[in-house]
Amino acid sequence: MGLHSAPPAESPVAGVGDLPLRELVEEYTAALEVAGRSRRTIDWYRAYLEGFAGFAERDGEAAALRHLSPATVRRWLLAAQAARARPLAPNSVAGRIRTLRAFGHWLQRELGLGADLLAGLSPPRVPDVLVPSLTAAQMRALLAAVDGGSEAVVRDRAIVLLLLDTGIRLGELVSLSVGDVDLAEGRCRVMGKGSRERVVPLGGRSRRALRVSLVSRGPLAAEDPLFVGRRGARLTSRAVQLLVRRLGRAAGFSGRCSPHVLRHSFARAFLTNGGDVFSLQRILGHSPASLQVTRRYIRLLDDDLRAVHRRVSPVDRL
Repeated sequence: MGLHSAPPAESPVAGVGDLPLRELVEEYTAALEVAGRSRRTIDWYRAYLEGFAGFAERDGEAAALRHLSPATVRRWLLAAQAARARPLAPNSVAGRIRTLRAFGHWLQRELGLGADLLAGLSPPRVPDVLVPSLTAAQMRALLAAVDGGSEAVVRDRAIVLLLLDTGIRLGELVSLSVGDVDLAEGRCRVMGKGSRERVVPLGGRSRRALRVSLVSRGPLAAEDPLFVGRRGARLTSRAVQLLVRRLGRAAGFSGRCSPHVLRHSFARAFLTNGGDVFSLQRILGHSPASLQVTRRYIRLLDDDLRAVHRRVSPVDRL
């Protein structure tokens, strides 16, 4: 080595590079559980991380911490793209990268690494595509479809009205218990993302539908599920997804109809009817740091504004 040569930089994984990657993934997911992350989020992270570990083991060598590098992650993403008939959507690629980046941040803190192993890995730009929403006429058609063909009309009407009246997430809906709903005060206690609890107001029509649904089931305890299936077990997310999709077809919708579409429909109607974005943020359960996410819903009003302008344009009325 010459007099002016710099010494080789120490690897950020020096001394720990042989730690089994799968064991680190298990420790990370356990840390997520302790932190109160949702089961859906934990399962999502685990699936991506185990997928990466499986890719790193393709040469027969057990996956270790030293395999966690931007270059290996990029090769994993390319292999995932090549294995599919249709390319991964940008948001799917971004989700995988965000998962690996979060894992890398945790490893840096947990193991005292000298650097973030995936610092050079950036997610792709994701197009800001709006989820469609229903008009007032379509909402009425959806409720008419409940009355016209649901097997459990009383329950299904309460589900649809609650989704349209509050904008709560699918996972939040199926997690509700009887004691979470205060029909006298017109409010509902919801456990949202990151174990953040919030209180959501209920309108008169959804309160009446919930009351009828609960009375139809007889005496209930506070811990009983708010919505149940045929056998009395808590209704699953999949069952609600299928229900809303089926009602959308019965209502004659040609596009997508899902609980997430109903959440966007609530947001659009809330703003159209005079609600403000800060109140909407609290009702939807967005954190104060995610106001930009809430503001996306304002774009849902573009079509409404154009329709209003067509009716009242000063120049066109000259």
